[in-house]
Amino acid sequence: MKRWRQCLLLPGLIASIIGLEFADAQEAVTVESNLVYGTAVDYTGSNVLLTLDAYYQAGAQTNRPVVILAHGGGFTGGDKGYTPAQGNFYPDMATAFAENGFVAFSINYRLWPGCTGGCTDEITMAVEDVMTAVGWIRANSAHYGIDATRVLIGGDSAGGGLAVNASYQSTNENSFLGCISLWGGVPPYGTNVHPVNLSPITSQAPPTCMIHGTADTVVPYAVSVMLSSNLTAVAVYNELHPLEGYNHYPVMDNGVYQTNLACTIINDMVAFAKLAAGNLSVPVRLGDNQLQAANGLFTFDITGPTNATVAIEQSTDQMVSWQEIATNQIVPETPLCTNAISGPSQFYRARIVSPP
Repeated sequence: MKRWRQCLLLPGLIASIIGLEFADAQEAVTVESNLVYGTAVDYTGSNVLLTLDAYYQAGAQTNRPVVILAHGGGFTGGDKGYTPAQGNFYPDMATAFAENGFVAFSINYRLWPGCTGGCTDEITMAVEDVMTAVGWIRANSAHYGIDATRVLIGGDSAGGGLAVNASYQSTNENSFLGCISLWGGVPPYGTNVHPVNLSPITSQAPPTCMIHGTADTVVPYAVSVMLSSNLTAVAVYNELHPLEGYNHYPVMDNGVYQTNLACTIINDMVAFAKLAAGNLSVPVRLGDNQLQAANGLFTFDITGPTNATVAIEQSTDQMVSWQEIATNQIVPETPLCTNAISGPSQFYRARIVSPP
C-alpha cells in the first residue's frame, strides 16, 4: 500500500522531504569535506585554497545531475557547512539533493571584509570561483558518476545573487540548466529594490526558482517579483514561491533553526531541480508545480493516503492564485491521476482536499 511520506528530521540531516517519493531502502549519503577545487588570490593579495563539500549516494551510479550550493553572508561571511548563524541549512539541502539522485557540492568562495559600491568586483571574483568549481566538477565527473551537462546552481541571499549572476552571464549560458535563488540579492542591501541580476536578462537565462519572504527587510520581496516578471517577459520558465510574512533568512529565528520551514523550502527546491534537470520521466509529485504546453497530459503520482479526493488546480499568474479545474478520487488500485491540459503555459498542482 502507498503511504504518505512525512518530513523526518534526524540530527543535522533531512531524512526525507514532504511530497517527494523515496525508495524504501535509501542508499547512504557519503559526505566528502573540504575538498580543494582551486586556488585564487584574495583581497590581501595572498593565495588561498577554494574548498567544497561533496554529497552523494554511495554505490556505482552514472549520469547523475549536479547542484552547486553557494552560501549567503553578504559576500563578507558565511560558510558551506554548519555555522551557529546559518544552522544546518546547507548540509540539509545538500543531503536532500543527494537522496534525490543528485550530486551536491556546497562551495566556499572568496569573501571580502566589507565591499562597497555594489560589490561588483567581489561578485565578479565570486562568479570566477563558481566557474572554477564547475571546471573541477567536470574534471571529476567519472569519480562521482555525474552528467556534467546537467548542472544547476542555487544559494541564499548573497549566494542567491551569486547563483543568478553566475548562470545569467552570457559567457556561462550553456553551463547551467537551472538556477535557484533563496531571497537572493546583491548589495546595496536594504529597503530599496535593487536588481539581483547584474547581467541583462535574455531568453538564454536558465529556468529559475525563487523562494522569498514577503516581509524581507534586507532583500525586499519585490526583488524576486521583479526578477520573475523580467524572466516571464522573455519567456524563461520561472517559479516564484512567496513565504508569507517571513523576513530574511527565515530558517533561523532568534538563533533557532526552523526545521519544518527548512523542509518545506527544500521540498520546493528539489522539485524544481528535478524538473530543470530533465527528470521528466518521473511523474510530478503531489504538491509540485510544473509549466506545461497546451494540450498535454499532466500526471500526478499520488503517494499520499488512499481514498482521498485530490484537486487539480491551475494558475495563470505565477502561482499567486489557483483555480480548481478537476478532482480525482484516489483509491488503492489507481495511485495515478492524469488530466488533460487545455491552456498554454500554465502552472498546475495537485492538492488533497479530503480527508484533511
